[in-house]
Amino acid sequence: MHTAARRSLLSIVVTAAFITINHVYTLGSAALALGAVLVLVPTTLLLWYRKTKSPVAFGGYLLMNVWIVAGFGIAKGFWGGLLRLFIGTGLASVSTSYPKPSIGSYAFEASGLLMFVGSLFVAYTAWRLIEARRGIARSPAYPVIAMAAVLAVLGTGFVWNTKDRWSPPADGVVRVGVIVPRSGPYAILGGSFLKAVEMATEDLRNTRYQYRLITVDVGNDPRTARGAIQRAIRDDRIDAIVGGISLFGQVTKPLATAARIPHTCVCTVTSIGDGAYNFTNIPTPEAEATLWVREAQRRGIRRVALLSQNYPSIHNHVRALKAEAARAGLPISYETEFTDSVTDFRPLIAAARASQPDVYYVEALSPQLDLLAGQLRDARIATIASVVAPSLSQHPELWEGSWYTDSNLRDFGFKTRFEQKYPGMLFATHMMPYAYDDFNLIVQAFERGENPAVYLRNVTRYEGTAGTITRAPGSGNFQSAPAVWTIRNGKPALYTGSTDTPSGFLH
Repeated sequence: MHTAARRSLLSIVVTAAFITINHVYTLGSAALALGAVLVLVPTTLLLWYRKTKSPVAFGGYLLMNVWIVAGFGIAKGFWGGLLRLFIGTGLASVSTSYPKPSIGSYAFEASGLLMFVGSLFVAYTAWRLIEARRGIARSPAYPVIAMAAVLAVLGTGFVWNTKDRWSPPADGVVRVGVIVPRSGPYAILGGSFLKAVEMATEDLRNTRYQYRLITVDVGNDPRTARGAIQRAIRDDRIDAIVGGISLFGQVTKPLATAARIPHTCVCTVTSIGDGAYNFTNIPTPEAEATLWVREAQRRGIRRVALLSQNYPSIHNHVRALKAEAARAGLPISYETEFTDSVTDFRPLIAAARASQPDVYYVEALSPQLDLLAGQLRDARIATIASVVAPSLSQHPELWEGSWYTDSNLRDFGFKTRFEQKYPGMLFATHMMPYAYDDFNLIVQAFERGENPAVYLRNVTRYEGTAGTITRAPGSGNFQSAPAVWTIRNGKPALYTGSTDTPSGFLH
C-alpha cells in the first residue's frame, strides 16, 4: 500500500511540473500557484489518509487524480496537444476542409505532450493504489484496454469535430462583422474602412442571401476591444469578420479561431494570417521594402535616416526595410523611434541631419505624422520618403514632392467612385481596396454554398480592385505587388515613369 501510494504521488508531482511549465504560456506566474495546488492538495490528502484511513481523504485524493487525468492529460494534453499536432496536421495536409492547426513554441508543445504522458502514469498508479487498498496483488489487463478504447473514441471524435462543414444561414441572412476602430486616434482609418465595406455591400446584385453588416467599434485599446469582439460573435452571431489594423487583428485572431469563422484582415502583421481561419490581405512589409530600396537606388540615394513611431505595423515596415537595405548595401545613417506623446521633433531632426542622409524615411500615425512632416519642412528638408504614411496625411501639402510605396491601385475608377460617394472621407490606398475585396471574397464563399473558411483556404488568386492578389497554398497571407507613389499638387499620384514629366503620374 505504501509503495503504491509513493508511486502514485510521484507521478502526480512529475505531471504537475509539466502542467506548470505548459500553463506558464497562458497563465503567466499564476501557473506556479496552479502547480502548487496540484502537488500540495494530493500530498495533504494522502498524508491524511495514511494517518486516519479516512475514506473522505482517499476519495478526495482520487478526485485530484481524476482532475489531472481528465482535465489536463486528456482534454489538454491529448485532445488539445497530441491530436491537434499530429492528427490535425495530417488531416489539414490531405483536405482543406480541416483547418491547419496553430503550433506554439517547442517548450509549450513538448510540455503539453509530456502532460498527457504523465497523466497516463497518474491513471495507472492511481488504479494500482486502489487495488493495493483492496488487497489485489496483480492488475488485470482490462484497465489498459479501457483506457485505449477511451482514447480511440476521443480520436474519432476529434476527426469528426475538426472538419469544417457548410451550414447555410437559417434565416437567409449572412452577418458580417466589421472590426475597426471608430473612435480614438484610428477613427479616420476605421471610418473609411467601414465605408469601403458599405460600398461593397451596396454594389451587390442578385445575391442568394442578404448580407448584413455588424459594425464593432473597438476604440483604441486592444484590452477593451476583446470584449467588444466577443460580444459581437456571441450575441450578434456573426458568420464572418472583415477587419483592419494589425493592433486589433491580433486580438481578433484567437477569437475567430475559437468561433471557427473566417477573419480577413487588412493587416501588415503577417503572423495574424494562419491559413486556417485568419487571412491577411495587403502588400507585405517585405514587398514594400524591396520596392522602396530599389526606388531609392534608382534615385541615387546612398544614406538613409529613419524616423518612425513605436507601433506594430510600423515596426514591420522598418524591420523589413532595414533588412532589405542591408542586403542591398544601403547604409542607415541614423535611426530613432518615438512614442505618440512626442510633439517636438526638432532634436531628432537635428540628430538625423548630422548623419548627412540623402533621404529621411518617415513613418507615423496622426497627429505625429503631420507634425513631423511640418517640422521637417520648417527645417528646409524636402527629401522625404516613406511607406504608406503620406496617403494617411490630413495635410498632404506638407508632403509635396515626397515619394513612398503603397498598394498598386489598378482600378482608379474605384477611388473616384469612393470619393464621389463619400466626399471628405480619407481614401487610404493600402486599406480601402482590400476592405472592398475582402468583403466580396466572403460573399463569393456563401453564394457558392461553401464553408467560407474552407473557400478562403482554396483561393490562390483573386482579381481585385488593387490588382491581382495571390496566396501560396497553406499560407494565411494574400499578397499583391506595391507601387511607387508621390504627393503631387497636394494629392497622391501613382508614379509610372519619370518624375520629371507630368506623364509620369496617374491621378
